[in-house]
Amino acid sequence: MSEVHVLTTGEAARYCGVNFRTVIRWIERGQLKAYKLPGRGDHRICVEDFVGFLRDNAMPVPAELGSATRKVLLVADSPELAASRQLLQQAGVEVEIAGDSFTAGALLATSKPAMLVLDTNLDGVNGFQVLDMIRCRSEFSSLSVLVIAPNGDSNQQHWLDAGADAVVAASCDRNELVGRINLLLDA
Repeated sequence: MSEVHVLTTGEAARYCGVNFRTVIRWIERGQLKAYKLPGRGDHRICVEDFVGFLRDNAMPVPAELGSATRKVLLVADSPELAASRQLLQQAGVEVEIAGDSFTAGALLATSKPAMLVLDTNLDGVNGFQVLDMIRCRSEFSSLSVLVIAPNGDSNQQHWLDAGADAVVAASCDRNELVGRINLLLDA
């Protein structure tokens, strides 16, 4: 497996053009999320956390790290939405699909996507509860959320107020959905 999942403080420093001690200060101040290895206590930084830090601080994201953050979890059981997978893959997005809330929770925790696309028409899923849970947990602070609102939902502002980054109608064109996803991933 050649994909990089964690960085050392030295590697993070080279990407930022700073001394590794600066990266350690960012970690100690809580600005950059990292964990310590047992023994010597060296820090390791998850690529997703590092890319989020770079974006939060308006720093350029290296191409080899930016591609690691183009992972989307699509929570839907609609065949039309599942068909969007191919369009997203053609746009360079890695897509995982969950058809129920249990699978979605497991994939959210293990695959660490950069974006959650939530179909609120899914049986047994309360979109507002999902948004509330995601926004109150620090490990999902950099997760973008696109809500697919039910048809006939005329007030999409309440989804944005609840924590969604963007909202599209369930009846939207699949190309519009893919465009909106790409826009959020590149932000």
